[in-house]
Amino acid sequence: MKKQLLIGALLLTTLASNAQIKFQPSGKTDYANKMFKNEQLLMRSEPISQNAQLNVTNDENSTSQSSNIAHPINTWGVIGGSRNIYGMLVSASKPLQYSDNLNAVSFIHRISASYLVSPSPAATAQSGAIVAEISNDWGVSWDSTCFWSNNTNWARYPQGAIYNVPATNTTNAMSSAYIVGSGPCTNGSGWVGNWYASKQLGGLNYNNSPSTAVDAQQFMTTVPTNTQVGKHSFSRISFSSTDDGKVRSIGAINTDDAGTTFATLGRKGAAVVKGTFNSGVFSWTSDSIICDAAIRSDGGKSMGGQPQMAWNESGTVGYVVFIGSKAGATNSNKGWQPIVYKTTNSGASWAIINGIDFNSMAMAPIKSHIPAVWSSSLASTPVLPRFNDAEGLGLVVDNSNKLHIISTIVGTAYFDVDSVTGGYSFDANENYSWGHEPGNRPYVYDFIGDGSGSWTYITVDSLSSEGPGSASGDPGFDENPWDADGGNKVSSDSRIQAGRTPDGKYIIYSWAESDTNFTNNAKKWNSLPNLHVRCLDVTTGSLSATEPIISTSSPGVSSRAMFHYMSSTSGSAAVSSNSINITMPFTVSNSLPYSQLTNNKHWYISSVLKFKVPGSGNVSILNNGTENSSNSIIFPNPAKNSTSLLLELNENSSVDLVILNTMGQILKAIKIQGQIGENNVNLDLNGMSTGIYFVNIKVGNSISTKKLIIE
Repeated sequence: MKKQLLIGALLLTTLASNAQIKFQPSGKTDYANKMFKNEQLLMRSEPISQNAQLNVTNDENSTSQSSNIAHPINTWGVIGGSRNIYGMLVSASKPLQYSDNLNAVSFIHRISASYLVSPSPAATAQSGAIVAEISNDWGVSWDSTCFWSNNTNWARYPQGAIYNVPATNTTNAMSSAYIVGSGPCTNGSGWVGNWYASKQLGGLNYNNSPSTAVDAQQFMTTVPTNTQVGKHSFSRISFSSTDDGKVRSIGAINTDDAGTTFATLGRKGAAVVKGTFNSGVFSWTSDSIICDAAIRSDGGKSMGGQPQMAWNESGTVGYVVFIGSKAGATNSNKGWQPIVYKTTNSGASWAIINGIDFNSMAMAPIKSHIPAVWSSSLASTPVLPRFNDAEGLGLVVDNSNKLHIISTIVGTAYFDVDSVTGGYSFDANENYSWGHEPGNRPYVYDFIGDGSGSWTYITVDSLSSEGPGSASGDPGFDENPWDADGGNKVSSDSRIQAGRTPDGKYIIYSWAESDTNFTNNAKKWNSLPNLHVRCLDVTTGSLSATEPIISTSSPGVSSRAMFHYMSSTSGSAAVSSNSINITMPFTVSNSLPYSQLTNNKHWYISSVLKFKVPGSGNVSILNNGTENSSNSIIFPNPAKNSTSLLLELNENSSVDLVILNTMGQILKAIKIQGQIGENNVNLDLNGMSTGIYFVNIKVGNSISTKKLIIE
């Protein structure tokens, strides 16, 4: 332990001493400005008259009005489309959900260019109608139903889930279930409130007409006369349906009276909006939580982004998480970090809990990867970890009712509360948020705690890329493959997400990243994204992994995994002596070419994620179509003294492994006789210096190359 802490301290010293050489502060208000710009992009209304711009020939959403459209679940298939990409931009939204009680998948999205709502809305309101796709067989067949359409208040950023009526639906029939959703509304000139909608499922209810039941469609202004709900904006985050018979969404409470904009002084708190089933529709109430964040000199709170929440399966224990600088925080706890509130009585009361203590020695290894502040009035220069929720923030509650907060972390350049969001940039040409070198990478951490004791953490993995910029002049803007609308592009970053098995014993992490061996000039921007998945056994604390869940036989998704969603809940884990198999739904939304206002397709897959039981090998392979040299993975990666190559073969075959440096020089060569099934090959890395290497894998006539990082 002492040796590890010493190494961490030395690395920290190295980072700090080389600060003026290796990186520069990107500006005292850089992160805040970036956050504000991103928020504006995520709050903008697209042009009202879009019909002339829509590429209907690119629309494959004709399936949305048909039932029993077959798509194999082990390959990506198009299940719908939307008139533009904007509804999929917010990674913390929950449009994709699996109901383990009903064994049904739902996916909620805005209608496509070809979808016909009945009665037909006004031309300006057509893009604001909402459709739910429903599958009872993991995506082999789908039904669809429209459940929001309003001529005045147009729905945006949809999310939702299936509600099962627990008291009466003893047979788990879909005809006794409801689709429920929420999101913000615009009237074409600004944001005016939120929509909340529901509709009974099953049989003749799968149609293109919203329910006509009273209160099936409810519009709530940001300053409602209904005081039970209260003022809130952008109810588009963390939608859940729990076993206590409640559905919930979370919106922001802002400092402006209307609650419609981010405002000069920013966020103030959160509204946890709860739907209670009542005679076929839902009654909505809310709990207000005012965040205990530090106050800036302008009177605003030092916090940003939208609050998120997560619940256990029963709906009794829930958490609300803000990212900000907590009032009274000192030293390393002063950065923008999780401020967490908890309920143990289904939301009847909420209380703030102890946060992550970055002043403790237990967090020293994390701080060793982060540069210290640029300047400080303190005698010593602290390290202020800042949760980089711009790359996504995953929340999930496990079987012990502990919260998992999954995020990447960057350093803060300034210590005063007005400038605590100022960050660093690396590489004078690209201005990355990380140095992308050993010890300075986008590491994905999972912080675990419930307020009763010290938080712990695990390092899930590292990322090879980061999200490109959205506004002209932002870092990575030129590498962003999307078209520009009004000078701005949408950006699909890592979109870190988390889910769990219904019993909470296994946590699943997902994110998107690019293999920078193939990006333009090997730049570290996420321009060719594929999905990656890891699994945590909560009981043992062991991690395992799959290959990227992209099949090369799916050219519409491979290296094009834009704007993905993973369900918050998976199917139950099937555990054997050497494997953990978990079925998890995913969607990806994109267009060809990448066009914001072109009809975008929604791709779906729910293949079984195959993880290895710890001790029986590291990882397994998922859906690579054919069994060849590409059916391999190196794990762990980055590695230190050794790593393992897992290779799955269809037949006995010789395997040639060659490790090369970036100059193409052969450093090690290994030849083995592979057997049918899984082959686990240990690679000894002793004597090899830190850096990037390549592993060539040849099986018969098939050759593939993997990147290996040694730290």
